[in-house]
Amino acid sequence: MQKIKNVVGFTGLLAVVVLTVSFSNVQSQEMDHSKMDMSGSEMKKMDHSAMEMSTDKMQGMQDMKNMKDMKDMGDMDMKNPDAMAIMKGKMIFQMSCFLCHGNKGEGDGPAARFIGPYSHPRPNNFTMGIFKFRSTESGDLPMLKDLMRTIREGIPGYMPSFRNMGEEGIKSVAMYIAKEFIQEELPTESTIKYVQHVGPYIYSPQSVERGARIYGSMQCGECHGDDGKAGRMDLRDERKIMIHPVDLTRRETFGNGISHEDIYRTIMTGLDGTPMPGYNDSFAGKEDSAWDLVHYILSLQGR
Repeated sequence: MQKIKNVVGFTGLLAVVVLTVSFSNVQSQEMDHSKMDMSGSEMKKMDHSAMEMSTDKMQGMQDMKNMKDMKDMGDMDMKNPDAMAIMKGKMIFQMSCFLCHGNKGEGDGPAARFIGPYSHPRPNNFTMGIFKFRSTESGDLPMLKDLMRTIREGIPGYMPSFRNMGEEGIKSVAMYIAKEFIQEELPTESTIKYVQHVGPYIYSPQSVERGARIYGSMQCGECHGDDGKAGRMDLRDERKIMIHPVDLTRRETFGNGISHEDIYRTIMTGLDGTPMPGYNDSFAGKEDSAWDLVHYILSLQGR
């Protein structure tokens, strides 16, 4: 009987020990989970804090840029309408033009690599001072109105028209390009003589015949082909990249405009940076003959 009591007592004591150990393990696990939960919470807080710091940093950078723009505006003479126009042109350029022409106007914007990667044209590098589309002598800088015309009309197949900006916005961008990238005084008039397309210089079969003879005598066919379809493939521009002569039978290839006056201007001024020279000297004193050549070119298009 005494042995039975001893066994029962020992068994009870063993049960108490087991329960105590189990309870201690449970508490320990609960404490570990609590630590893990706290650690996870802290990690989330740290991640959230890091994101807030990153966002704050980006916001700070944007604020610094805005402060710089504000400083630029503060440095301007607010009473000078040209200064205000140039600042407006800068904002438009940074929104609409830098993708092709780059922030520094060097023709190296992020979209430039997709425009003429292996052949002409590429976005113009304004800092070089070479401009195809002008109403001035070959080798001269364009007038402000020439820059405005290119912005307004665009270049078929390569540069869209920005006439939706309105004349004020177009002029502002042209003024910004001139001041920031060209950094030279633009000419205000041209020495090229422009004969109005009126009177004896209007389109006629006789004028087309005379133009055909001029086309042959001036050897225009060497680049544009005898039929005007631009067969030559070995020409290079000032960047040493391939350039195709304009197909005179297709008006959509005329980058400098397709009107009678546009073609006349292109013949007289040439396209700087390309093999196309200006023929102002060749037609000096006989500018009316240039209209004959214009009419022949138009006839190649069925016009």
